[in-house]
Amino acid sequence: MVSPAGAKIISVKPLENADARWLNLVQIEYLTPDGAPRTWEAVRRTTTPRDSAADSVHIFAIRRNASDEPEILLEKQFRPPAGSVVVEFPAGLVDAGETLEQCALRELKEETGYIGELIPGDSAPIILWGSPASSASRTVFINVTVDLGRPENQAPVTELEECEFIEPFWVPLSNLHGELRKFAGEGFAIDGKVGVFAEGLEMAKLLQ
Repeated sequence: MVSPAGAKIISVKPLENADARWLNLVQIEYLTPDGAPRTWEAVRRTTTPRDSAADSVHIFAIRRNASDEPEILLEKQFRPPAGSVVVEFPAGLVDAGETLEQCALRELKEETGYIGELIPGDSAPIILWGSPASSASRTVFINVTVDLGRPENQAPVTELEECEFIEPFWVPLSNLHGELRKFAGEGFAIDGKVGVFAEGLEMAKLLQ
């Protein structure tokens, strides 16, 4: 496995929408509550399937270790906009013709090599707007378990694309906040969704 830490930014330059493959910059015309016309700049994905409720999925994958303590699956991946290796959840874009759950299991297998099993829920996942002030991107969290007793999960094999360099790793759920602090201190960028989740866990501990 090639570490994502070897990547670096070479240059940054403007990009016209006509030359963009994944994203477009758009101008939105709208009316404020008092009826005044205004405009807003935003980013939209070009690849979102028309029938999909979200652009992407994020995967909350849990396993049990030898002491039966739950662990959560994270990844290290170089993200050019951050100019750094980012600690994040496994995630990916939804393909045409697949459900959000199918996308989650596919991306988990491709990025980490693990075969996951969906955790049944009583309702559909909440659609989350990651940065509604600047982007129309929407995502959902899909909860899965990883059974280490399955033969396929004994020595997981990833199916990464040529441009992907992803390092998956497990972290004790009870110490997620502390682990993220350590990674931040070492110079890693922390994805907002992972950070907010960890902060929520810490708040829950304080309120017990």
